[in-house]
Amino acid sequence: MSTTHGKQETRRRLLLSALSLYAREGLHGVSLRAISAASGSRNSAAMHYHFTNKAGVIRALLEMIYGEISEIASQQQLASSINDSTDLREVLRLSLAPLVCLSRDVDWGPDALVFLARLLGEADDELAAISNELSGEFYHRADAQLARLLPDLGVEVRQLRLIFMTVNVFHGFADLGALSHTPFGDLSTIEDEVLLGHLVDYLYNGLTGPSH
Repeated sequence: MSTTHGKQETRRRLLLSALSLYAREGLHGVSLRAISAASGSRNSAAMHYHFTNKAGVIRALLEMIYGEISEIASQQQLASSINDSTDLREVLRLSLAPLVCLSRDVDWGPDALVFLARLLGEADDELAAISNELSGEFYHRADAQLARLLPDLGVEVRQLRLIFMTVNVFHGFADLGALSHTPFGDLSTIEDEVLLGHLVDYLYNGLTGPSH
């Protein structure tokens, strides 16, 4: 194994350990030293070497997660399926499909969705700035689509609803395990595509509802 490849493998192992711990214990309950130990590294300073600090870890995790989502969308040709004639329901379905695949088909996908949900609730200015920087393109592209599809909705209302929608989506995916023990019984047996359809309906109605 080359030195470069070995460093890449170590870096990925550290990232996956960080993702697992952040998803399980929160962003502020985990030290870089604890992540190094959880990864099996014999070097307690490995995280500092590869990422410098927690902000560097958060940035690297977001790049890894968004990169995977983009790869899924590219493989399924989802982005290219959206054009000026695509209606709102289909835009929502195509936009959410990669998250379903991430949760279902990628080993670390469920942890990634919990991590993203935790990050959305962060009040830390530095972490929020990193998140906004890396997700900004998505939000502006989504806002442009909503402006096309919902031309009568005011800009402020549209953007607020987009943020609400994003928070609901990530928290919803992060909490899918709760479907197995709801007050109505086990709802986890619903197939992915049916569940996606219900989520699209929920978001569609929230986006298109009357503005007060």
